[in-house]
Amino acid sequence: MKHASQTSGDPNRQAQYMRMWTWFWISYALLGGSCARHLPLPKGVTWNAKSATFAWWAGQVNLPVGFTYQVDQGVDTFEGRFTSADGKLVIRHDIGEYAGAWARRDKAFSFRENVIDGARVWIAKREWPDGKGRRGRPTLVAVTFPDSGCANFFLESSKPEDATSIDFIARSFRPTGRTVPGALCH
Repeated sequence: MKHASQTSGDPNRQAQYMRMWTWFWISYALLGGSCARHLPLPKGVTWNAKSATFAWWAGQVNLPVGFTYQVDQGVDTFEGRFTSADGKLVIRHDIGEYAGAWARRDKAFSFRENVIDGARVWIAKREWPDGKGRRGRPTLVAVTFPDSGCANFFLESSKPEDATSIDFIARSFRPTGRTVPGALCH
């Protein structure tokens, strides 16, 4: 890459050089700051790492001990992820009226519904696209709590044993409030 002193004879090159560095510093400022900060928990949400208990405004679940938690930036829902101690398993959540139901009967090769204290619990497994435009071996395993904030916990995996973490979450669920399922969570 040429320095400004080497492009001083050509005004177009100098302008191009300055634009490139301007975009570099803008990108660095935007991405560097967002990568370094952690988003706070929203009001009404708690995470207790010691007991592996996660609670939101309408429910509470436990995760296997040893998972860590991080809030993610959602567009119109509350998103986050839990990561196992070895980093090999990531369970995500998507909670809110616009989250939709990740555990649905349609397209599922396995679906079951339970009711805990009057709140529905849907657990489903379905093939998940492999990112190459065709169906692959990964499976989406999800639990949805449609009456408790339209809360979804899910993972993608090709290992059947990973589904036990979603089952663990589903069994630990306790509703703490009731919400009417949004139009996308039926």
